[in-house]
Amino acid sequence: MPALTAALASGARVGAAGSSAWRLPHVGLRFSAMSVGLGRGVLVFKPIDLDAHGHVCIAFRRDTFMSSFGWDGFFARDGDNGENYLKRLRAHSSRFPDGNVHAWDDGEIVGQLEMRVLDDPCRGHVSLFYLTEPVRGSGAGGDLQRYAMRFMRSQGVGTAQLNVSPTNARALSYYRKHGWKDCGLRPGRDDVHLLEHSLTAAAPL
Repeated sequence: MPALTAALASGARVGAAGSSAWRLPHVGLRFSAMSVGLGRGVLVFKPIDLDAHGHVCIAFRRDTFMSSFGWDGFFARDGDNGENYLKRLRAHSSRFPDGNVHAWDDGEIVGQLEMRVLDDPCRGHVSLFYLTEPVRGSGAGGDLQRYAMRFMRSQGVGTAQLNVSPTNARALSYYRKHGWKDCGLRPGRDDVHLLEHSLTAAAPL
């Protein structure tokens, strides 16, 4: 598979030599460092360190569950301490470290992407597309979208998929704006819609 390095050639590498961290120009941020702790105007993407930030991943997943379904059912599905979720995430991260990343700005985690590639047929799946509340609507979502599309292309993926609750109007509006097609209810589910994004077409940014 092509290296992510080639796919992200338009980004700037940061951090120590050999480290896997990327940043994208963040033209959308327009607020002061004091307001939410952001200052440099770039997002830095680093593979998730579960040993250090597993609790952050759990918090982001719980917030996503609440936003999507209106109730806190995360632990009912993923164990009292989220151990089932962390086990899955560790397995996916070991296979796709550049697909499971935290987005950092000025030393602060402000977002998370969880992605993997499924076989038969080959397609990309986004399990989590998350930004913290203070940066939602700031333009930071565009950086996550660009990173996700570049990762998928680096893996030879032609179509990316994700699930979204039909009651999450804000998320649906965002995805449609960024070129995701709503395919209706996901087969076998009555609580989420399947969205698809073709990587063969130009992606709106």
